[in-house]
Amino acid sequence: MNESERYTDVVAALAGVEAEVSAAEAQGMLCGLFCSTETPEPAQWIAQVLDGLSPKGEPAREVLEALSALYQDTRDRLENDSLEFEPLLPDDDAPLSDRATALGHWCEGFLFGIGVAGSHDPAKLPREANEVVNDLTEIARIDPEAELDEDNEIAYTELVEYLRAATLLVREHTALPSSAQPAVGGDRADPDVLH
Repeated sequence: MNESERYTDVVAALAGVEAEVSAAEAQGMLCGLFCSTETPEPAQWIAQVLDGLSPKGEPAREVLEALSALYQDTRDRLENDSLEFEPLLPDDDAPLSDRATALGHWCEGFLFGIGVAGSHDPAKLPREANEVVNDLTEIARIDPEAELDEDNEIAYTELVEYLRAATLLVREHTALPSSAQPAVGGDRADPDVLH
């Protein structure tokens, strides 16, 4: 299943149970939870995504299947040394406003997840990882009404790449034993894009 199909699948499953958490926010939350020395339990994360809901019947089965598949796919990609992780966001054909909204939701979810995981103790995080958390706080406030032009399209693409690299960086500093830290490759997005 490709990223676009996975996104559509999770969106439909969450809509089927009238979840308030979006697909992007759900995966952001999961990535935040993975920034811990303890691997999060799928049931714990699913319970947080479906907090306050009691889905039944076919919609319940569909949302559990979709979230379980998302958990496994995200875990596999985060733990893969080939750096295949991608944030779960709408396809590039979606309107920029939808993609920007999802990007903000993803960051909100990540910040929530890292808080629940107890990983964000500024005194324990390296400066670089703290900067990432601060940047994601800013990105969470993204303006979804930005007009569609080439500059904003480029800025969005750079933010998505930054999010991908930033997630791997924070995970490297919070979840992995220091002897097994992989080098996170790729260039960081231009920090001016965030301001």
